[in-house]
Amino acid sequence: MDAQLLANAKRDIPLYFKDFKDFWDASVHYFSDDDLLLCYSNTLIFKNWKIALNHLGIQNLNSILNEIHEDINASFFYAFFGQYRSAHMHLRSVIELSLQLLYFYQHEVEFSLWKKAEFRIKHEDLSSYLKKHPNLIETSAVNLIDTIAYKWKLFSKYIHAETLSFFQTALQSSQTKTISAADFGKWKSSFLGTGYYVNKLFLLFFRDKLNAFPTQAREILLRNIKDEDMGELGFRVA
Repeated sequence: MDAQLLANAKRDIPLYFKDFKDFWDASVHYFSDDDLLLCYSNTLIFKNWKIALNHLGIQNLNSILNEIHEDINASFFYAFFGQYRSAHMHLRSVIELSLQLLYFYQHEVEFSLWKKAEFRIKHEDLSSYLKKHPNLIETSAVNLIDTIAYKWKLFSKYIHAETLSFFQTALQSSQTKTISAADFGKWKSSFLGTGYYVNKLFLLFFRDKLNAFPTQAREILLRNIKDEDMGELGFRVA
């Protein structure tokens, strides 16, 4: 039996690789330059948050920032393989870890316990805490946090596969093994939206420190920010 299973594995695994390679090639051709620029720049957000905060001497959050960077990159590359369910699952992790980062920034005891798996805070409690934070109160962040919470609940449905519509196998692209404009568009909207919302929340939270960020890192973090949001961050729009 083991010999037969091993033979099957050596036969089947290259076929899986071929499926991934075919979808990867199709995705590469499907991405327009504008899509690629928007999506790739979205993967750089948390790398540059690490650079910016490290420049200010804030290094205790690096472990979380590294993981968020991995999560948003994973979402990007899973999309190239057409694995949109997995891509959405990583976006949930982006949100979850991002809110925890803001909480742990000023809760060192809880952070230390969390790293030893001795502390846990619910998403609802994180949202409630941030809405009352002095850095965010009386800003658009209060409504922004509700939007982020809605996205977190939506992406949770992909993890739990709540209905058939959240199954990978229900996707047209999964059935045809090729690009589907609808499937790609839904992921792209989720991916860019998540990056924008979380980045804006971080910018509002640390807005009194933005001018002290390294120029290149600040430019990347502000690159896609809308004019009305730039004003709230204290930057004049020409």
